Order: sequence, then C-alpha cells, then structure tokens
Amino acid sequence: MTIRTFIAVVSGVLVVTASSCKKFLATYSQNQVFVTKATDLDEILVGEGYPEYCGDSRYLFIMDDDAVENPPAETPAGGDIGVSFLESFYYWQPNPYLASNGYVATYEQTMFYYIYKSISRINTVIFNVPLMRAKGEPDSILVRVDGEAHFLRGLYYLMLVNTFGEPYSPATANKDIGVPLKTDPAIEDKFFSRATVKQVYDQVVADLQTAEKELERFNAASVLRANQAAAQALLSRVYLYMENYDSAISYADKVTGRDYKITDLNNFDDSKDFLQLKSPETIFNLDNNMSTIVSVLFDNTIYTTDVYRASDDLLNSFPQGDLRKDAFFKTTSTGAVPAKAGKDGSYDVSDAFLIRLPEIYLNKAEALAISGKEAEAIAVLQELRKNRLKPENLTTVSLSGADLVNFIRDERRRELCFETHRWFDLRRYAVNSKYPYSKTIHHISYAYNATGRYVQGYYELKPYDQDKTAYVVPIHPDEISFNQGVLTNEQRPVRPLIK
Repeated sequence: MTIRTFIAVVSGVLVVTASSCKKFLATYSQNQVFVTKATDLDEILVGEGYPEYCGDSRYLFIMDDDAVENPPAETPAGGDIGVSFLESFYYWQPNPYLASNGYVATYEQTMFYYIYKSISRINTVIFNVPLMRAKGEPDSILVRVDGEAHFLRGLYYLMLVNTFGEPYSPATANKDIGVPLKTDPAIEDKFFSRATVKQVYDQVVADLQTAEKELERFNAASVLRANQAAAQALLSRVYLYMENYDSAISYADKVTGRDYKITDLNNFDDSKDFLQLKSPETIFNLDNNMSTIVSVLFDNTIYTTDVYRASDDLLNSFPQGDLRKDAFFKTTSTGAVPAKAGKDGSYDVSDAFLIRLPEIYLNKAEALAISGKEAEAIAVLQELRKNRLKPENLTTVSLSGADLVNFIRDERRRELCFETHRWFDLRRYAVNSKYPYSKTIHHISYAYNATGRYVQGYYELKPYDQDKTAYVVPIHPDEISFNQGVLTNEQRPVRPLIK
C-alpha cells in the first residue's frame, strides 16, 4: 500500500489518478456500504481498531535515560556488528529514520502510519453507530462499540501527540505543535496540517469522557477490551499531563475504588512474569505484539544490532530492599535487562499500551503533592511502596515541596520503567509550570577494533529548554513530502559525536 493511498483514507486527501488507489478505496470505502448491522461494527473494531500491530515504536524505549546500548563485547564471527537501525533515534539525529549505513525505515513501518490507519477505521465505526441505531440495530451492542471506539481514539491520539507533538504546557498549548486531527471518516480534497497540542488534548478528553459514559454498564470480558475503568484510568493520566490536578485526583479515585489490587512483591515468586493479563493490577492492555520488544531490544545473545540493557542510572535508583529490582529485571553476562514479562521465554502482556493500577496511585500522589496536599500524597505513595519494599526497608517519607514531587517522580520511574512512560514523563516534567525538571542525557557510542568493543564517544541530549526539537519525534519525510509543505517538522540540529 502506497503512502498516497494510505493518506487518501486516513488523512483525508483525495487521490483518484492511480489505479491502485481506486482499488484501495473500493475495498475500504469509508461509508456504510459494507456495514449492514451492529455486529459488523464490532468486527471492524476488533480487527482494525484493536490492531495486531501498531508500527515500529521501539524508539520509545531507548531515547530516554533508562536504556543504554549493549552490543556484544567481541566482534561476532564474520565481521563487524553492523549498524543499528535505531541508532539515529538513540542519538536524537535530524532524520531518525535514516541510519548511517543508508538504511531507511519506510513510512509503512512507522507507528504514525499504523495508528492513523486504526483511527480511520475507528472513525468509520463512530460514524456508523447512529446510522445503525436508526435501522433498529441492538443498542446494547452499539453503545458498547461506540464507547470502545472513543476510548481507542483517545488513547491513540494521546500516544501520537506525545510522540510527534510538543508536551502539554498550559501556557502555550493553544499554539504548540501537535499532530493532524482527523475525526470525520469523509474523504476530503485537502492536505492536513498539525493541530495545536490543546486541540488534540481537547479531543482526547472528549473521547475518553464519552467512553466513560457509554461503557458504564458494560463489564469487559477481558482486559484486552476497553471498559469504563480503563477510560477513567487514562483520564487520570491525561489530566495529570495537563496539570489539571483536581481532575487527575478525582479520576484516580474512581479507579482505586474498584476491585483492582496492587501485587505485594513480598509474596511474589521472582521466577514468574510480573506483567500478566490476569494480574489484579492490570486494567487494560492492547494486544498488538509489542510484548516482543523486550526480547528484541534487550537480548544480545540472539541479536547483534539494536540491543540494549537497563542503564546504571536507573538500576542505581532502586533503594536497598526494593523488591522490584529482582521482579522487573534479570541479570545477564552483559548487565541487567528488563524482564517484567518473558522471564520464561513467553509473553502475556504488551509493553507499550498497558494501563495498570500502580500508575493510578502515582498519578494521584503527584497531583496531590503539586497541589500542596503533601500528607495525602505521602499516604497514597506509601500504599504502593509497602507492596514494593521489604518491611524493614519501608522508610517514612518526610519530604515536602520540590523534594517530595521529585521523590514521587523517581518512584514513577522505577515502577513504570520500560512501559513507554519515561520519555513522555521527561517531556512533561520539563514544561511543568510549578516544579519543572530537566536533565542532560548521554548515550555512549561503541566501535570495534582488534581487541573488541571500545567506547568511541557519546551523544548528548541537553535539557529541554536548550534542545527542544530533539524531544519531538519527526513525522516521516515521505508524509511531509506528500503533504507539500502543509504538514511540517521543526528542524532538528545535527548532533555530533563528543569524544
């Protein structure tokens, strides 16, 4: 499928000259021709709203300070290890889709492509719900399907804007660059530009609020399908990002008052996978094959390129007696690698689109602390920590102000590591209006000689206010080119190797 045929359906650009495009539009026309009953909408949602694959988003695990590159210590038999396909993301280069050996990640591989493809199908579902209702189709199916569709669209736009747009800053969100916003399934004869961050977040909130209302009376049979708790949990995250702390707290309370429970690691078998669909912590998980990310990115006994390990900076942040260090990681000959899932070689849970209860506690604790309700924040935080540390190592917390907020953020880093939170969190911390935080990150670059691997230097990501464009992943150049200058990226500087 070409870029143009994809955008004709997803971004709304009308292209009628190519025969392949005509064929594509005939098959996937976004009207109700192939929708005759409510169950058709459910099938579209299951098949393409909940996709098996959401594109290559591995870079969301390696651009921050939690992962470091970990190629083999010795040059493998047959020569050099080659060039990492993710190196330009890892080194925050101007065109991260282009590797130094000339390899180019295609547009059709990107998360941007796949998520907008799913959004196009979701728009079709939402558009057809009232039409099916007018035909007398069962409202019990239509309300649930509409609720799930709005949840998914809200989730996807949140992921998109936090990857390809700027972080939410209340003072500037109405002018900061977001991502293209398309909620109407109609094909339009125009190019699409970026909406503002505020416009995208407003859409996310509206979608999730609709989902919360419509999923009220439905209990999902599996955490692989959205329910009301998932919508409320995601709203707590969204409002935290937006610095709407009262709403973040309110929505966190709606979730913590349910039957979910935090796993007590004092009674947990570390040989088992911590992340499991059946865990009492799991609220929602998008089953999209992202669970293989850990094995692909963090096992250099199988792969010789694109391999990483947990950073010493992250590992050293776990205090004495923190049981997460054994539950979340496994030790290899070249260092610790994340192993929340897959310790026994099997995977039950996806990493990138996971919502679980500890995040909700952390959302609430951070919102309370920034709101000045410090005693309440500490009480919420301790509810999590007592299930994560040995009793003799559960220290009291007597911090306040920025120290307390940063302590909660450190707990968030430890608890949610390698679940695609850290990169988004670093961005929003940097623009927080009350307690801004930013840091310099170094990523080491390796090379090989006759004696094996050596450090040839490092690349540096400066704090956000000094290096703003590097914190926004560029939209693929093919999409930019096709939109003829209407859709743009801000130019990233070339990042030199520092020796």
